[in-house]
Amino acid sequence: MKHVTFIFLIFLFTHINSNGQENNLPKTKLTLSYFGETITHNGLNLGFEYYPFQSKKYQMILASNIGGYVHIRNNTSLFIREQWGQRITFDWGIFIDEFIGLGYLHQFTHGGDNYEVLSNGAIVKTPNNGSPMIMPSVAIGTGYDFSKKTKWNIIYFLRPELFWKAPFNGYYLTHFALNTGFIFKLSKKNEK
Repeated sequence: MKHVTFIFLIFLFTHINSNGQENNLPKTKLTLSYFGETITHNGLNLGFEYYPFQSKKYQMILASNIGGYVHIRNNTSLFIREQWGQRITFDWGIFIDEFIGLGYLHQFTHGGDNYEVLSNGAIVKTPNNGSPMIMPSVAIGTGYDFSKKTKWNIIYFLRPELFWKAPFNGYYLTHFALNTGFIFKLSKKNEK
């Protein structure tokens, strides 16, 4: 019985792989976007998308991002994160996508010197080495794939997201961000 199950699984995965993949589609793309924490705190996000499974209309996405933002007179935050997502593209080029992610965020405070209260009650000045935090995130977005109807080899996306910083005074601090920009196809292969 084990052999039958093993052979069935091999057949199933081979069939899914052969029907779910299209050889002429690129497996990697580069992203460059505006990352606005609460929309107005300017930042930048540079990313790389990899597609382990894709067809003409569906993509499973593994993404790596590095970026940051500046909240004036409060903090500068830098992050690196990994995301998993899915994208469904319609024939006319409009798409919807979703992402979940987990990352590392390092926050540096603004506005003067940092101080620490010692266990004996003394207050001492400390260097601004920043605060390490974890950064879970969720996002849902839309956009347009220009290569579906034009010769332009780029995709525009608009992706609102929620991300959390922890630990922040003992709990998770929720942030809204707007991630909008372009996805550049690294391959010149025909995708139409």
